[in-house]
Amino acid sequence: LEATAVTVTIPDGQSLAISTFRKLDGMCWEIRQRYLPAQAHGRFLLKGRGYGSKVDVVVGETDHSSYAILYYQKGRSISVKLYGRTSRVSDAIADKFEQRVRAVGLSEDVTYYFPTYGFCDSADEFHILD
Repeated sequence: LEATAVTVTIPDGQSLAISTFRKLDGMCWEIRQRYLPAQAHGRFLLKGRGYGSKVDVVVGETDHSSYAILYYQKGRSISVKLYGRTSRVSDAIADKFEQRVRAVGLSEDVTYYFPTYGFCDSADEFHILD
């Protein structure tokens, strides 16, 4: 696993522009995505390039200042992700995340924590995926 940094902006007041910075084979890459608002508050749609590539995104819990727990569903597959404003979150927030993971039937065996070192904060023009 490589350290991952995520930047979120709201360019139009509704959709979310997500920039994810991560290393792959020692090179920093930026992955840009647009989460489009869905019918309900806190729900978004991430459209892929091919058939059946849409991902439903739900903000499960957030305090808007230190963390957010998001659910990603693609077809019958689901994942739960914890995002923090800092590389470390409190034990209480980590416990909430682990409870949410168990609630969807996932186990600790498939829970991965990213390292807190080696972050990228930029990528050159040749290492950007839109």
